[in-house]
This record gives sequence, structure tokens and C-alpha cells, in this order.
Amino acid sequence: MPGIKFNDLAERFINALELAGATVLVLSGAASRPLVVGVVMGGITYRLEVYLWAVTFGGKGRGRPKERRIQLTGIEQFTLKAGVRTILGGWSDEAGVFAFWDVRRHLGFRAGSPSLQISLDTLEHAASVGMSTEVRNVREGEEIAVAVQPDYLMWYLQEYERLYDCGGEVKNAAVLVEGKPEDERAFIDTGEGDAAQSRRHQVVSVVRNFREARFRPLVLRAYGYRCCLTGVALRLVDAAHVVPVSDPTSTDEPKNGIALNPLLHRAYDCGLLGFLPGGKTGINDRVLKALKRQKLDAGFDYVRRMIPASMTMPCSPEFHPPDDYFIRGLKARGWLDAEIGMAG
Repeated sequence: MPGIKFNDLAERFINALELAGATVLVLSGAASRPLVVGVVMGGITYRLEVYLWAVTFGGKGRGRPKERRIQLTGIEQFTLKAGVRTILGGWSDEAGVFAFWDVRRHLGFRAGSPSLQISLDTLEHAASVGMSTEVRNVREGEEIAVAVQPDYLMWYLQEYERLYDCGGEVKNAAVLVEGKPEDERAFIDTGEGDAAQSRRHQVVSVVRNFREARFRPLVLRAYGYRCCLTGVALRLVDAAHVVPVSDPTSTDEPKNGIALNPLLHRAYDCGLLGFLPGGKTGINDRVLKALKRQKLDAGFDYVRRMIPASMTMPCSPEFHPPDDYFIRGLKARGWLDAEIGMAG
């Protein structure tokens, strides 16, 4: 399994964040570890120091063919800095996923070039469902390894400390990805003691956030990373909920999403733009008149020219939003029954 130069690993890391919708500011050169970046996502700024190696074959003896590892070469120690998230991980070309470990367990190492292990099964499971976790018993205690598809790198950066703080209970995280509320409840209730149940509750919270993180890449992939109205890509596309998150019936299934550029996404969420059954588009005259009264209608003609009569649906019918989703989405955004009927 060939090695990968650090600048190639850094580029892969940055590209994954940008594809997730983050703005990445490179604060250090990518020629040597660590990569130092500022990441802006959802109005929050993160400063990262990133140590990455290639994931290679690992483990001694023929009885461990599925052992994989990163080898910590070229550095003397890790240090934690206030306001900085230190990321320790690697990239597996074999599985197409990142692997990460808790840097807090490896501060101040000095001897040789120690390695950190993860199994091929964990890497491949992450490639299948998006993320996977593994708990290993090592000399120093329990070691948690996390494997993540590039689409969900931002989720890991936001949740990684909570993941590691779950301790051994985190080994069940990937199993809960497709779980139902009753599965989550049973998982929490079967914890042995209050401390274990508390950690399991945190695992459930982290997994729920992962499910939400899956929404954006699944929707954008379905639409070819292009706005369904303008056809623009350029990484200027949001995944908008048809039935908005504020509605208790909203879900994070891909068919409840459409790909929109940010301007039209805002127009949709404020009720000015509407998506009708069949994917037809409409403008809410009542909302437009209110904007005119407030003298906030400047630029409407420009926006109107961006909106065709109908949206472009994904190639796969399984991702087409159902008509009742469109109607529920309009009502949740303040459209009246009469307005829906007149626009249709």
C-alpha cells in the first residue's frame, strides 16, 4: 500500500470540507505537518491543526490480515492550544475514508515512530454507512478509532470530542445510524448504571447529529451538485428542506430535499418563492406586496428571471419530492390554501 505525500493528504482534507459547504482559510503551507486552517461553517469559525498520514497495512504476523495503521513519523510530539482543535488521523485509499484517533491520548510521545491501529472492517463499514467506530484494548486502556467518509468530515470536526468522551459505549454508534427511536431508548436503558446510560445518551445525540449531516451530501449528490432552478454548481448550492426542519413532520430523507443556490434558498424559506406539486414554481403575491410596502422589493426582477416555470428533478425518481411534501412545505412557510390553488 503506497504512501501519500502530506500535501496530497492536506488537499484531500481541504477539498472535503469545501464540498461540505465550509469556507477554508489555509493559515500554513501544506508542505509539512501540521496543516493549519480556519474553517467557517454555519456562522461558526474553527481553527484546526491537522496531522495526517496515509493508512497502511499494519500488525505483525499472518493472523492479522485486516489490521491497518498510521505511523507517527516526522514529528516529536503533539501539543494542545487554547482555541485550536488538534486533529490526528489518516486517509485510507483502500476504503476511501478518513480515520481518526483522540490526540489527547498521545500528547508528549517521544520514542521511535509509534503507530495507531484500526481494522479494515471498521474502514469498510464507514465506507458503507458513512461512519464507524472501533474500541481497542491497548496497554494504556481503551483506544477509540473513528472512520468517516469525506462527506461527513465536518460532522466529525464538530463532534469529535463528544465521540471520544463516550468511552467504550461509542462502539455501538454505527449500529444506531439506521436505528428507530425505540432502538435508541433500548440502547440507553440497557446501560449498566447511571454513568453508562449517560454516555449512551451522548452516543445517541452524536448519531442523531450524524443523521442530520447526511442530508446535505445525499441531496446534493442526487442533484449533481447543481441548483435545481439555475443549474449553477460552483459549490454555491445548498440542500434545502422541502418540509422545513421547524415542522414536526420534517425528515432528513433525501426526497425531502432540493438543491438551491443560497439566494433562492432564502427566497424559498421566507415564502416568496414556492415549489408546487410536480415541481412547478410560483411567487407568493401577498409576500411580494408586503415587501413592496416595506420598500424591500429592490432586485425582485433580477431574482424572478432566475426562476423557471419548473424545477429540474433528480435523475433517479426515488429522490423526487412527493407532491404532498411540496404542499406541506408551502403551508409551513405561510402559504394559504387559496394561494397554493391559484399558483397551481
